[in-house]
Formats: sequence, C-alpha cells, structure tokens
Amino acid sequence: MKKRLSKKTLISVCTLIAALIIWTMWSNTALMLSTVTVSSNRIPAAFNGFRIAQISDLHNAVFGEDNAELLQILSNIIVITGDLVDAEHTDIDVALDFAKEAVQIADTYYVTGNHEASLSQYDELKAELENTGVVVLEDKAMQLEYNGDDITLIGLSD
Repeated sequence: MKKRLSKKTLISVCTLIAALIIWTMWSNTALMLSTVTVSSNRIPAAFNGFRIAQISDLHNAVFGEDNAELLQILSNIIVITGDLVDAEHTDIDVALDFAKEAVQIADTYYVTGNHEASLSQYDELKAELENTGVVVLEDKAMQLEYNGDDITLIGLSD
C-alpha cells in the first residue's frame, strides 16, 4: 500500500526546494569580497600593505551600472584568474568593458579559466584584452616592481 505525503509536507518540501534554488541563483551572481592578509619573510618589506584584487568567476556578470560596484573596491594591482566569460553564454563585450575600466584603476593581469580554455573566441578575447592594456600571463612569469623591490607573478594556462 502506497503512503501519500500530506499537504503540509508537500508544501514544506516545495518551499525548501524553492529556497534552495533562490539561494543558489543568488550565490552564483552575488559580489563577494574576502580579505586575506599574507605575512611571510620571503615577501620584500617594500610590499608591506600592498593590495592585490583577485577577480575570478565573473561569468559575464555586471555589478552596478558599468560594473561600478566592483570597480570601486579594486586596489594596487588587479589579477583576473579565469572565467571572465561564461562559455555557455559568452559576451566578450561585457568582459572587455570590465577590462577597459580595470586598467584605468591599476595594472591588470589575466590568466585563463576553464571557460576560456574551451572558448572558440579565445584568440579574439586575448587579443582585445592585450589591446586594452591587460597583461595576459599565459604560461609566463614576470617581475612586478613596487617601491624599489620586486616579486614574481606567474600565470599558468588552464
């Protein structure tokens, strides 16, 4: 004999599923800021207080008009660590608009993510990023100088 769910149980389950869907959609599109302080005697003293804004997994998202909410929290350098675009719903113009504004704030560096790795328009995206002034670190290392000292930035392709 089959046991049927009560109307109250069914409503509770549907409410829970709806809440999970809303939370998942929000968490995938919300602007989240985390601050990490790195302390090491291997980092030159000149870099004390140096701030790196790491941007990841934008997936063509825009935060505020022309990304104003995101752009206002950026700092000394900006490193974009992949998934600037969404491979399923690619809009290179959104990515490039963000990059154009970012380079006006600070030196900007970029490495690919899994979404760009499979993107048929990647060569176009890379060329346009470089044209805007973004340094594409595709299996490259470079010295970053600050206050007379330097550290090495390394970018590995996804």
